[in-house]
Amino acid sequence: MSDTPTNAQISALLWLRNRNGDGVFDRNQVLVASGEKAPAMRGTWTKLASFEMVEFYMNKRRVRVTDFGNAVNMNGVVESTNHETDFEAL
Repeated sequence: MSDTPTNAQISALLWLRNRNGDGVFDRNQVLVASGEKAPAMRGTWTKLASFEMVEFYMNKRRVRVTDFGNAVNMNGVVESTNHETDFEAL
């Protein structure tokens, strides 16, 4: 088990930060923020919570970026993309 977040987890954190830093899980456990579905699975958010970069609230139905998560240097990080959105462009 790693004691640092992966590049994919940091990319997901950037995705959430770019969408006001707050989201809600839909009935399929997909995070929705600013009307967009997250390109990361629920386990990604759980792992980020273990690093104290995000926190769950409202009975774990919602997640938000913590002060620590907002302090992470994102220089050079590429935001995760939602493949569903990519296919709509075709």
